[in-house]
Amino acid sequence: MPIDELVRQAMSRWPDVPAVFGWLRLDRRGRWLLVDRGAPGFDEAQHGAGSAITNPRIVAFIGRNYLHDEQGRWYWQNGPQRVFVDAAPAPLVFRVVGEAPRQLLTTHTGEAVSRIDRAATDPAGNLWLATDLGPGLVDDRDLAALDLTEHTGRNSAGRRAAAQVAATQKNDAQGERSAGAAAGAVADAADIPDADADADADADADADADADAGVLTLLGRHLVERLVEPPPETFGFVERPR
Repeated sequence: MPIDELVRQAMSRWPDVPAVFGWLRLDRRGRWLLVDRGAPGFDEAQHGAGSAITNPRIVAFIGRNYLHDEQGRWYWQNGPQRVFVDAAPAPLVFRVVGEAPRQLLTTHTGEAVSRIDRAATDPAGNLWLATDLGPGLVDDRDLAALDLTEHTGRNSAGRRAAAQVAATQKNDAQGERSAGAAAGAVADAADIPDADADADADADADADADADAGVLTLLGRHLVERLVEPPPETFGFVERPR
């Protein structure tokens, strides 16, 4: 993501300013919260949640200069200084724009998402996305507006849709791997149907669908996994850098 030119100039002029940790939080709905640890009488239990930053110019400035490092730690580049963010539960909060089937996705900083690489739900019902801009979760206020087909039974429409997407992805991957090496053999056997192979592929697709929660139609069609590991481990970010 680009940053302000004045910020870039400040970084070049003062390259050794120490970073700060624990002063800035991002909440579940994409609001910035200041944790004033220098205030007299600061108490973690009482004041650790922080207070909302509401000045539109400051909010916009943070959003334009919000980045992450190679360790998955997200920070606000405040002039020459990195202000690391407590990104719990997520470093990005996505908003859904428009109505299905032509919905778009933006981050809480106003950046437009162009690609979704992975989708998953956690036990709390949050919808997590890995995108071209980074990982995050969908704002809970927008979940009902999504075209999300869940499967709960063996013959449900959601399960069939998930199986179709899984089969398509599997066949595409297998085709890419084998196209070159098997070109001659495929030509010789092109007219011979392989019922066993078809059955195996169907069974594999069914197994894949059983492991998923359904299908999300948003910037394409995506299988929605059920998360097993915590989101920071799954999506590669640090909740509370220190």
